[in-house]
Amino acid sequence: MEKEELIRNLGANITMCFLEGCPRADKCVKHLAYKMFGDQKTHGSTVMPSSLKADGQCDQFEEAIAKRYAKGAQHIFDEVRMKHFGEMKSRVVRILGGRTSYYRCIRGEKLITEEQQAKIANLFKSYGYDTGNLYDEYIESL
Repeated sequence: MEKEELIRNLGANITMCFLEGCPRADKCVKHLAYKMFGDQKTHGSTVMPSSLKADGQCDQFEEAIAKRYAKGAQHIFDEVRMKHFGEMKSRVVRILGGRTSYYRCIRGEKLITEEQQAKIANLFKSYGYDTGNLYDEYIESL
């Protein structure tokens, strides 16, 4: 999937950066979003000039690299034995950032990052379970 399509999929509510002098602007998703949506918006969340430091580093830099997110996990515990269920679920809840975030991830309302997927896979492996079919689907996004 091309970067432009991935940025378009993020929607117009993304934080945008209009700082033309940034040495990493061509690699930053926030600046690329500005290039795509900037002339269509009259207000919104933006990166402030103070974010760009004298050495060219930026507090708000987010590299425009496609990541593979998991979306939904309605059947994540289908194969888990009852004796492991309670402990595993509580650990997955912690990995996903708490109960509210957990339920949003399970329903597919919130995406599960690659880092979270790896932690969950390690948890399932440590209990001897297969990790091949934990999520409902995968999507690429920035």
